[in-house]
Amino acid sequence: MTALSRRGLFSLAARAAAGITVLGAAPACAAFNPLPPLPTRGMPAAEQRIAWLRLLADGRVRLLLPRQEMGQGVSIALRQIVAEELGVALEQVDAVLPSTDEIAPVRSTVGSDSLKDFAEPVARAAAILREHLARGGSTAVLADTGQPVQLRSLARGRQRQIVGQAQPTQEIAAIVTGAPLYAGDVRLPGMLHGLVLPDGVALPADLTGLRAVALPGRRQGLLATQPAALQAAALTLDWPARAAAMPLPDIDALLQSGSLEHRLRGDKLAAAPWSLDRRYDIPFAAHAAIEPRAAVARWHDSGSMRLEVWTGSQDVYFVRDTLARAFSLDAAAVTVRSCRMGGGFGGRTIVRQELEAALLSQAVAAPVKVQWSRAAEFQQGFHRPPSSHRIRARLGSGGRINDWWHAFGSGHVIFTSAAMPRWMQAVTSLVKDPGVARGALPPYAIPRQRVEFSDIRLPVDTGPWRGLGAGPNGYAMESAIDELAALAGRDPIAFRLEQLEPQHHRLAACLRRVAELAQWQPQAPLRPGFGRGVACGIYKDSSFAAVIADLAVNAQGEAQPLALYCAQDSGLIVNPDQVRAQIEGNLLWGLGMVLHEALPLEGARVAALSFADYPLPRITDMPPVRIALIEPDGAAPTGAGETAMVAAAAIGNAIAAATGKRITALPYRPV
Repeated sequence: MTALSRRGLFSLAARAAAGITVLGAAPACAAFNPLPPLPTRGMPAAEQRIAWLRLLADGRVRLLLPRQEMGQGVSIALRQIVAEELGVALEQVDAVLPSTDEIAPVRSTVGSDSLKDFAEPVARAAAILREHLARGGSTAVLADTGQPVQLRSLARGRQRQIVGQAQPTQEIAAIVTGAPLYAGDVRLPGMLHGLVLPDGVALPADLTGLRAVALPGRRQGLLATQPAALQAAALTLDWPARAAAMPLPDIDALLQSGSLEHRLRGDKLAAAPWSLDRRYDIPFAAHAAIEPRAAVARWHDSGSMRLEVWTGSQDVYFVRDTLARAFSLDAAAVTVRSCRMGGGFGGRTIVRQELEAALLSQAVAAPVKVQWSRAAEFQQGFHRPPSSHRIRARLGSGGRINDWWHAFGSGHVIFTSAAMPRWMQAVTSLVKDPGVARGALPPYAIPRQRVEFSDIRLPVDTGPWRGLGAGPNGYAMESAIDELAALAGRDPIAFRLEQLEPQHHRLAACLRRVAELAQWQPQAPLRPGFGRGVACGIYKDSSFAAVIADLAVNAQGEAQPLALYCAQDSGLIVNPDQVRAQIEGNLLWGLGMVLHEALPLEGARVAALSFADYPLPRITDMPPVRIALIEPDGAAPTGAGETAMVAAAAIGNAIAAATGKRITALPYRPV
């Protein structure tokens, strides 16, 4: 194959004038097999070609991102892959969030699957462009023929120049200087600011500077020319109280009422006394993204109604389709313009502020921005459901775990009341909620296992929260494993290594590496008030992490983290700084989960109205962090994601080591 120099590339680019569009095919590619095929929602094969790359007339390459950027760094990682494939400087490649009119639908940006699912298709599209230009091609549209192409950025054993190097995100300067990147920054001529009152919330008594409008379904809206008037009114809203108590999941009550609904594993367990029988309870938690959600809607009437919306969403195509159904429009009549998000964490998956903005805009025939308040985020958003777990385990000869029974109950995660009416949720209750089940199967070679759960509908909306069920399930499982290690008289790391399934050698490597990083001394005596804990886990069967936490507990029982160590294997590393940032975020989430976060309740409603009501970890709570990235030879990228949230169990285990008391109800409170 003819080599392509940067000068040659840009010479051809200049001849391309209006630009070349590269269509990268969605099906699995013969040239690179370690990655799964790109999900396409069942579109016909002819529509599975996605126009992601454009060679501009000035010689730059534009990547229309098939993923949403919400601070996880996918935009810089995919830019690096494109630059590596083309053999050009990173500065010659820019990335933009496209509207729904510009590329064909792709699945939601969830589950940390962006690089896992999209690294190879993006690399393939860039490789097609590279080889086409090397042959002197300059056609207007370049289609993927399905023939194998050489992938440089993901090729095994190749010396990389850009992939694998730390690079800052493209928008960092814009973020720091306050440039308009988010939906809340959108300004349109004649734009009004709007608020839709939730059911049961009355109009404020003082409507000075406000306009009340009636909306379908007997709902009320407020409009203002200036956001300050609307914000002041929002502070006076009287959120409805619910006198009934919240029916929190209670695993013991569920077990007493009969068998649980869903079984993940169902081995017959031995009839003998249990070595361990422990209950763990995890509370509600909020997404608490820095940026409250916002959307701007504008209707166009040029013979046929068209709707244009600006929003930060994890699935702009779901937004488009939902709005089209709500207003009886063809999907082609709705354009959703994607904006960067200031945090998603699973919370930007429901179409609410977009629908509110569209309803208000339709009512007054003017562009309308809806910017939720922090109170609305807590009151109208959805939250991580509470869960209740009971783990029973039995040790056999040699300290091996022979029997394992994990029973738990949780509010819904995927089949959620935030998105489904009661009747539909009743139907889906016949099928296990995959979000509740995530991460519930232990990675250990236990001969007999029973893992089962029930998911219940709650009066407060619940839904996806970072890691879905993996965080609560991992906390319960790794806390129980720590207790079993103590009962067996074994070092916690050695015990885990002995119990792991043989195929989980990558998780074993993480355990050994984090032990080196933290200078772990097996069964070394700890000084009074000092605790050291470990936990490990696998996220979505593809990424692996082990965490060690050091902390001190003072005379009042208050825990102060001293250090966090993490070894993580996420496969091929495109940008090490971004992977470390993801890990640091998850370590902090784990710390918050154990020491701080619990959504306050009053009866059957959320009581929080601001961050003053919802404690979050602060920068002063974050201890020094050391991270080791493990990149096995030939591994595909699997996503940094939520893997390191096993830190929660490591912190809980460290508190137990320092106090001698197991933390079974979160968050930890000094006795």
